[in-house]
Amino acid sequence: MIRKLILIIFFFCQILSTYSQNIGDFYQGGVVFYVDSSGGGLIVDIQDLPNPNPLVATSLDSLLSRWGNYATHVPGTSSPNIGSGYSNTQNFINFYVTGNFAAHQCYNSNNQGYNDWFLPSKNELEEVFYHRDLIDSISFINGGHLFNDFAPLYPYWSSTESPSTTDFRYSYAVYPDGFSLLRGKILEYKVRAIRAFSSNTSSIFQTSTEKRNLLKIVNMIGQETYIKNNKIQIYIYDDGTAEKKIIIE
Repeated sequence: MIRKLILIIFFFCQILSTYSQNIGDFYQGGVVFYVDSSGGGLIVDIQDLPNPNPLVATSLDSLLSRWGNYATHVPGTSSPNIGSGYSNTQNFINFYVTGNFAAHQCYNSNNQGYNDWFLPSKNELEEVFYHRDLIDSISFINGGHLFNDFAPLYPYWSSTESPSTTDFRYSYAVYPDGFSLLRGKILEYKVRAIRAFSSNTSSIFQTSTEKRNLLKIVNMIGQETYIKNNKIQIYIYDDGTAEKKIIIE
C-alpha cells in the first residue's frame, strides 16, 4: 500500500511540473517564449550576442555577424519549424567546425551561466518577436537588452537556410516586427540566442548541457540519410547516444 501511494504522488508531481513555466517567466538564463504540451519549451537570451572578431573594427560591426559563406550549402539547416533550431545549429557547427558566424556566437555563448544556446529557426525567431514587448520588458528588468537597443534597422539571423535546392546564397532573417525574408548569407545582422528546457523526457526539445556532435542520421532500417520532415529518423551522436525524432511540417 505504501509503495503504491508513493507512485501516485510521484505521478501527480510529474503532472504539476509539466505546466510549471509560463510565457514571460524569467527562467534558466532568459525569458520563456514558447511552451509545449509536455511542459518543455524555449527560452530567449536577454542580450544580443556581439561579434568577437568583426571584419571591420567599428562599433557597429562588433554587434553584427554573417550567416555563412557566399553560396555555400550547409546540409540539414533548411527547416523553419519550432523545435529545429537546435538541429540546424548542430548541423551548421558540424559543417563549419570553427568560424565566426551567427551560429558560432550562439554555440560558444556562456551567457547567464548556460552553455547550450543555439541559433533559433525562422519560426522560433518569429515566435520570439510575437512576444517582443513582453520579452523586452523582462529583459530590461533583468539587466538585458531591448531588441532595438543596437542597430535598430537591422534584422536578426535565424538558423534556417533557404529551402532552394539550387540557389544557396540566402538564409532567413527576421525583423523585430516579425517580418521575415531571405537575405544574402554574407550580410551582417544581429544575433539573439535561444535554449531549450524540459520537465520530462517526452518534451520535443533537446536540453543537454553537454556539447555533443551529430555523427549521422539513419532511417528505421539503418540506412544513412539526411533530415526529412514527417518521417521518423534516428540521430546518432559522438557521445554514444541516439535519439529517435520526427520533424512535423
